[in-house]
Amino acid sequence: MKILGLKLNLLSRLKNLQLYKKRRSNNVLFWREIYPLAMPILIENLSVILMGIFSTFLVSWIGKAEMAAVGLAESFNMIVMSFFMAVALGTSVVVAFSLGRHNRKKAVVAARQSITLLVIISILLFLFVEFSGYWIVEIIAGKADPEVKELTLTFLRLTVLGYPALAFILVGCGALRGAGNTKLPMYLNIIMNILNLSISYVLIYGAFGWHGLGFIGAGIGLTMSRYCGMFFILLVLTIKPSRALFIPFRSYFHAFNGKILIDILGIGIPASVESVMFNIGKLLTQTFVAGMGTSTIAANFIAFSIAGLLNLPGGTLGATSTIIVGKRIGMGQIYQPTRQLKFIFHLTSLLLCFLAFLSIPFAGLLSSLYTDDQEVIEISKHLLWFNALFTPFWASSFVLPYGFKGAKDASYTMWVAIGSMWMCRIVVGYIFGVYFGFGVIGVWFGMFLDWIIRSFFFYHRLISGKWLWRHQKRI
Repeated sequence: MKILGLKLNLLSRLKNLQLYKKRRSNNVLFWREIYPLAMPILIENLSVILMGIFSTFLVSWIGKAEMAAVGLAESFNMIVMSFFMAVALGTSVVVAFSLGRHNRKKAVVAARQSITLLVIISILLFLFVEFSGYWIVEIIAGKADPEVKELTLTFLRLTVLGYPALAFILVGCGALRGAGNTKLPMYLNIIMNILNLSISYVLIYGAFGWHGLGFIGAGIGLTMSRYCGMFFILLVLTIKPSRALFIPFRSYFHAFNGKILIDILGIGIPASVESVMFNIGKLLTQTFVAGMGTSTIAANFIAFSIAGLLNLPGGTLGATSTIIVGKRIGMGQIYQPTRQLKFIFHLTSLLLCFLAFLSIPFAGLLSSLYTDDQEVIEISKHLLWFNALFTPFWASSFVLPYGFKGAKDASYTMWVAIGSMWMCRIVVGYIFGVYFGFGVIGVWFGMFLDWIIRSFFFYHRLISGKWLWRHQKRI
């Protein structure tokens, strides 16, 4: 009995310790708030990346030039996509914030206006790319081989046809995530990417005696799958009311509400400027690499693809932090979003460092899944080794800004990201990669320095509490 009494007394004292309370609180936070939101986003993003990898496999089997062309065209498409995603992020924050205040009408209007606005902009972008495609390719392809440039222009003109569908999908999914419904976007992206893979395979290589269209089948398949996805999200939002959002079809033709639109663009514009400038910077570094040969272009594309897969949990937890922070602040809380963002940051850092460590011995094997060209594999392997070395700086560089944007602190992240990008990735990348002749590794070292600078500023912003400046006085 004495031993039992001692055990109960010890257990009671342990439960009163601050460390035990904090650990229990973190467990509750993870399983009740982070996990239900993050898991569908993780599955969704994983399906997107895996299908992107499989699509790359389909093109890589045609030839090295075709794979390089897809990489160059997609680098421009990412600029457009980053703009759409930034507005979708602003929509997510406004929807989460509005629902946190139990204002469902504002959440619906915000989602509807964002979709309408971006579809209009996407049509204008399609016309711009259609008439300026040749000059765009000359900029992004630089000194690449003429064959690669021609293939890049072909793929670009096929994929811009899907811009309106892409805009609808990204904003629609962003609105659903802001409403806490992360499962529907997950199902949509899984279906859409399976369609992309299936349609592209048939169009590229043919079926039932038909020899297919070859390289252009990849672009057509991607565009067709996006319009299928748009139809699905339109069906979910318009015809079948869900617990998250219901937007009648006729409401898409209503006049804009300026106040709500300003609220969305107050986050969307800084975030889109940041994303677009970031991807323009990446595009410029792509031109540095484009002059280093087809093998280097292909290896750079492969290494970025694998690194994106390794960093997938980070992007997932970052997107989760935006929703959690926005909803908590909408409820009038300050302490909870701070504690939750710190927990997500530390969790992401540990997880990404673990994955980076595992990737080191398998870098060559992972690269060989894309191609059997030994020169390409060797370059990609070395890039992944350096990526693993600098991974500890990734979470503070990219996860913390997600949380800041959930608190509508988008301007600060924009200025830091733009300054760091242009000073490090562009200037330092050019000096080391081109001027000193270190090649693609020198260009990547500019990127790693960018991570370090961002980490310093964003982590200082977190611990200072200044990222909550919009809400401290009001609350």
